[in-house]
Amino acid sequence: MPLALTDASIADCVTGMASPLRRELVDERETGLRLRIGPKDAVWSVSTLGPGGQRIRVSLGGWPQLDVSAARSYARALKASLRPAPVSEAAALTVGQLLDIYARRRLSQLRKAKVIERSIRAALHDVADLDPVAVTRRHIAEAVDVIADRAPIHANRTLAYLKAFFVWCLGRGYIERNPAEGIAKPTRERSRERTPSLAEVVEIWEAAGKLGYPFGPIVRLLVLTAARRDEVGAMRPEEIVADGDARVWTLPAARSKNGRAIRVPLSTLATTIFEEALTDRPDDMTFLFTTLGDRPVSGWSRAKRRLDAYINARRVKEKRGPMEPWRFHDLRRAFATQACDHLGIDPAIADRCLNHVGASTTSTVARVY
Repeated sequence: MPLALTDASIADCVTGMASPLRRELVDERETGLRLRIGPKDAVWSVSTLGPGGQRIRVSLGGWPQLDVSAARSYARALKASLRPAPVSEAAALTVGQLLDIYARRRLSQLRKAKVIERSIRAALHDVADLDPVAVTRRHIAEAVDVIADRAPIHANRTLAYLKAFFVWCLGRGYIERNPAEGIAKPTRERSRERTPSLAEVVEIWEAAGKLGYPFGPIVRLLVLTAARRDEVGAMRPEEIVADGDARVWTLPAARSKNGRAIRVPLSTLATTIFEEALTDRPDDMTFLFTTLGDRPVSGWSRAKRRLDAYINARRVKEKRGPMEPWRFHDLRRAFATQACDHLGIDPAIADRCLNHVGASTTSTVARVY
């Protein structure tokens, strides 16, 4: 049975050995350490697992040359040297597997999770099977440049997504350096200044009437509410509630760009468009506007081309040039311009109507209005 060995107890045992047979003492303080005592000598050994997982026994030296304390130290050192080195999670993971973890732990908390994940996966496609420590700055720069050749602004966004991904990896010890660090944006961006005039908004409104469901009513609601494109496109019927004789659209925080809910009072005309859309949409659908039934409306680019074609066809008949290029988001800027410059509305109030968050508009009163 194991004993708390001491040099004194071993000396007593050796002195009392009258038989030529050997005796083995097992130390209870250091697992596997044993002292085999014979008529002529006493030898330390340790039993442990070898590199292949098999149990081995290694001789350490004789007693008293190697006292109890030294034998225990030698045994611990030997077992530590034979213990397999732990395999780190980082070394066992590829870039693609790391991205899976990132998507689950970090991106799932973001509103644009799917867009961001899709952009990162596309950019890292060629290095997805590599060890993350093997990814170089050149890998990232070349991937971003390829995107920039066809979509310059998207390349800037993708670079930002990649930097955030590698910062996350660095902070958790998966890599020791950020391969995206120091890479400049491939494209210089300028803030858009296109603001459709009131006359142009009228043209857009009239052309939208030719689009039919779902994009016709969507475009007109964009004009009437100054909401963002995807906020209207993913509108649900239950978000529209009665408020006395009027109706109010409550945009939930989960669908808002800045994560804040906002109540949008609907005019009589906007309410009419909403009610007509309820009638025109397929039965028992989740969304007010849909092209695929169980998903928000899609096909924005195609609808925009049709809308521009209607506008420019009318302009050709009137012997006018084509309308200056515009985007759906420009309708929000048109709203702010008309509200402030022509209606005299306080810019802070107009900003809140657009659901912007700024230092001058974060008071309780400003949020309400």
